[in-house]
Amino acid sequence: MAYFGKIGIGTPPQYFYLHFDTGSSTLWVNSVYCNSDACSSHPLFNPSMSSTFTSNQQPFSITYGTGSVQGFLGYDTVTMGQLTVTNQKIGLSTSEPGDHFARPLHDGLMGLAFMPNYQTIVDTMIQEGVIEEPIFAFYLSRDSESGSEVVFGGVDPSHYQGQINWVPVQQNSHWQLVFEGFEVNHQSTGWCESGCTAITDTGTSLLLCPPQYVDSLHQMLGAQQDSNGNYVFDCNAVSSLPPLTFIMNGAHLHLPGTAYVLQEEDSNSNCLSGIRTSHQEYRNGYPFWILGDVFLRQYYSVFDQGNARSVTTVIIH
Repeated sequence: MAYFGKIGIGTPPQYFYLHFDTGSSTLWVNSVYCNSDACSSHPLFNPSMSSTFTSNQQPFSITYGTGSVQGFLGYDTVTMGQLTVTNQKIGLSTSEPGDHFARPLHDGLMGLAFMPNYQTIVDTMIQEGVIEEPIFAFYLSRDSESGSEVVFGGVDPSHYQGQINWVPVQQNSHWQLVFEGFEVNHQSTGWCESGCTAITDTGTSLLLCPPQYVDSLHQMLGAQQDSNGNYVFDCNAVSSLPPLTFIMNGAHLHLPGTAYVLQEEDSNSNCLSGIRTSHQEYRNGYPFWILGDVFLRQYYSVFDQGNARSVTTVIIH
């Protein structure tokens, strides 16, 4: 449901697993100032143990689709793989209401949105000259497979083949793009004839469809609703489900049933749909989608901050 990476914060480094999230813009970590239940089962950053930490105590507060966090901002050194940035803006949590961030492996978030005014870690990498190109790229493996990878400053050619299909994105957005078509079983739905907008969001687990279309889409696919109102499919029929096709800048990007159905059977041999409702019908006048991990697992995705474009390309499995 989520993808995490190990980073070090401070001097000497204190290590945390952060959720890499192109759908938000702040890097924050659980801190010793947090008394919420969510912080009781995680390592906590202690700025007094870092010789490079500075802060003016500026507050921050973020509400996500699920969960929220409050705290204050500071600056410190961040290490990740072979990369070191020396003056990164970091949020230190003081309150994390509810239980969303209490889950295992969730010590904080690394926001990677395309919002230069927020000084994401990629902006700092570019400013400090520690990456060769102003791009980063994700390979998200399926289920519990190992090998998921994010590369900062380039791409990993071993994870894709074929042409790279660049799509223009809107600056100061969460990698928001406009695409020109959506098909079910290679037949146009007409929903995106005048364009649909979407954000490419590694921090969203599912594929989120505009609310005005989500019921119709599931009916086209032959899904049923279970007693909780969730859409489900017969697990034995997933391989014969029709593909979904997103047409982006001329490229036809297909999602087979094995991508948009979650492969865990319930007691009735049903599998949950990986398609849910997005939180708004329209954005900028276009029907609004969120292309989360259900979509991004199918394609190698490259985020180009230097040229305001993102990419999806054929993945090698």
